[in-house]
Amino acid sequence: MTASMKTARPKDQIRAAYYDQLGGGFGKKVRARVHWIVRQAKGEHILDIGCSGGVVPILLGREGKHVVGIDVLPEAIIEAKQALLEEPTSVKEKVELHEANVMTYTPDIQFDTVLMTEVLEHIGEPERFIARAVSFIAPEGRLVITVPFGVNDYADHKRTYYLNQLLEQLTPFGKIETIERIDKWLGVTIQVYPEPREGRAILPAEVEWLEDAFEEVERLHLATILDLKRKQQNLERKVQRLGEQTEELAHIRAESLRHEQQLQEQHEQYKMLEEQYAALLDRFEGSLVTNLELLEANASWKSKYRSLARSKLGKVVVRYWKFRRQLKQHRSRR
Repeated sequence: MTASMKTARPKDQIRAAYYDQLGGGFGKKVRARVHWIVRQAKGEHILDIGCSGGVVPILLGREGKHVVGIDVLPEAIIEAKQALLEEPTSVKEKVELHEANVMTYTPDIQFDTVLMTEVLEHIGEPERFIARAVSFIAPEGRLVITVPFGVNDYADHKRTYYLNQLLEQLTPFGKIETIERIDKWLGVTIQVYPEPREGRAILPAEVEWLEDAFEEVERLHLATILDLKRKQQNLERKVQRLGEQTEELAHIRAESLRHEQQLQEQHEQYKMLEEQYAALLDRFEGSLVTNLELLEANASWKSKYRSLARSKLGKVVVRYWKFRRQLKQHRSRR
């Protein structure tokens, strides 16, 4: 599940994570996402763009589907082909793996489903990649997209995704079928239109505002957590250097305990924020899985969004901006 463009970035370790080589907890989350992707692959002929180590193509091949996996990174295809060698002949006959760039790849057939998972966040112009992927899909076929949800600032990530921006990019190309939050990822499927449509079905402005504000709050919490962790590490190094100099050691240990408590509080507040946004998505998930053009004409739908400012998340955002104003005023008086 890597982006289909040549960039120097850390090796994708989806295969290692899937088989618990990076820890059981992380493996469980990765399997939940991978299995969701597999369930969305409808039809007999599947294309996996950015197939990485080949986990998804091999799983689909075991189900008897004809799968083509492509990735721009040669080391990813080498890993995928090595994994395929361990499969029975019945699976090998179903799976093709190629080093290829999606923008120049020219398949011989159209596919029932195209998978493009954990790709868009790496791309400067995602609409070009979506349009290219859609061109490979048979009439009434399906495009499956997943992206990291919220702040996920790896060096090669070019954007942060919440729901609104992702839907804005996808709705010209097809009808939204499924929207699902899978831990720290968003998954969307669309049934593609014969031709892209003009205009963009965008969620009401209240949601866009809340998502922008949520990103501000999320980044504030993450920055505070990182700062506290750095301070805690510095204190631990001081403790190691001091040895048995009891008076100063006692002071540092007290400060260390205070930082630990602050760090715990920040983690709890951040978790609460994530839960509130998750509740927001869950609240509207069922309604979103339909034609967004109809939703825009539905007054009751719009009124639900107008009520978001009074939600728990909205109240958190209001408190945050009050804090920002107070902090600014305090600094201006200094």
